[in-house]
Amino acid sequence: MNSSVALIPMPDDPEVPEPMRGRCVYHVRIAYTGDAAEGERLVAPLREAGPVLLEMLRDMPYTESASIHDEPPVPLPFQRETTMLREVSDDVLRTLLEHAGPQAPVPCVVELRHLGGAVAEPPEHPNPVAHRDAPYLLSVVTLLVGITAEDTRGVYEKLFEALEPFSSGAGLNFLGFGANAGENRVRVAYAPTDLERLARLKAGDDPQNLFRLNYNIPRPPMRPRRTDGEPP
Repeated sequence: MNSSVALIPMPDDPEVPEPMRGRCVYHVRIAYTGDAAEGERLVAPLREAGPVLLEMLRDMPYTESASIHDEPPVPLPFQRETTMLREVSDDVLRTLLEHAGPQAPVPCVVELRHLGGAVAEPPEHPNPVAHRDAPYLLSVVTLLVGITAEDTRGVYEKLFEALEPFSSGAGLNFLGFGANAGENRVRVAYAPTDLERLARLKAGDDPQNLFRLNYNIPRPPMRPRRTDGEPP
């Protein structure tokens, strides 16, 4: 079983179910692959955590699992940034609400994904997946509908700067694109020793950076070329 919770500012729109229209609501997302009766027992405490405005919990085939987040069915432009968190303390929650809560200058969907469990277990075969010990993943999303990426810049910068003391780095699955996938972000998605080894492999096997349309591994600095005829 795994779960996440998102704080979502719902628009005052007739297409939004009436109980949630124009309100800031918590959306609890749940996935469980075991027996349905046991699943009911496990989610009972979540149902009791607060008033339930709408429930869509049901048995579903795995092929429908992408619907759990109830995201828009059509592509939309958005801004998203993420970070791995070492804790979700009162200080973290206050920071989230201060910078990205209902009073934020731009509407933000704030999601906390619960990690741990099998995700945190050491792999059978060593690999460069870092930050397995992070218990949470934070994701902040703003739909760019009537809003530009520039409008979100200040809000996101202040939020993630304030969260730095609680962050353990970035997750490769959620780097995104553009500036979010730049060299600095790629660096913090790896453990330093893994990044160093990958950079050495990159320099040896792909010195011309042919494979660059990805989360590009920064190459180590090139040694200066000798011009005085002496051996390097």
